Amino acid sequence: MFLIAGVTPKIKVLDNTPRQCPVCGLHQAYFKRVDHYFNLFFIPILRVKKGEPFIMCERCERTVHEFKKEYSSAWPDIRETTCHRCGKTLEKTFEYCPYCGKPI
Repeated sequence: MFLIAGVTPKIKVLDNTPRQCPVCGLHQAYFKRVDHYFNLFFIPILRVKKGEPFIMCERCERTVHEFKKEYSSAWPDIRETTCHRCGKTLEKTFEYCPYCGKPI
């Protein structure tokens, strides 16, 4: 008898509203989260770890964490707000907080 099991990551899109990527300029950045699942015979059975939300561009595949300095220097006129739940500074156009995943 063989048992094939393991833990694998799976990317989940949290919001289908495209955002403008500060690196490439296209509206192809989405809120995503990487969750880890326990697999049995390559079938995801149970979520083991819930990941932190982030914004990632579909075209250039960069995340907010990678271009945080570029983002703030490239767009100085963007109005900012803070998340009411976690207190992080966000762009005014965000509908969801990329840090806690809650709606603004």
